[in-house]
Amino acid sequence: MEPGKKGLYVVQSLVAAYIVTGLLLCLLAFIVYQSNAGMKTASLGITLTYIFASIVAGMIIGKKIGKRRFLWGFLVGVLYFAILTSISVVFQKNIVIFSTERITAFFLCIAGGTLGGMLAI
Repeated sequence: MEPGKKGLYVVQSLVAAYIVTGLLLCLLAFIVYQSNAGMKTASLGITLTYIFASIVAGMIIGKKIGKRRFLWGFLVGVLYFAILTSISVVFQKNIVIFSTERITAFFLCIAGGTLGGMLAI
């Protein structure tokens, strides 16, 4: 497989993950608004969204590349989190990069991407 193809597959899997993220966060916002749910519910929904999107990215990259699927899933999990954090740093002031929540999200994105890569058929 050509090296350029692998890069394209990584980008495709990340784009798919961010589309899933956008859709699920819109759905979550609607549910939280309609039900007057608190911040704990919203925070749980956001975390689940990150995990699910990482799994989707891992499955896509694993299916497209086919070899070492868990490593490629791991990679897209790391990249998904890195891009998400970079966007947060740009748009939020006084963001704490090394908080417990962010470190937990980092490991959950990695685990989701790795799991998605392993589940890819």
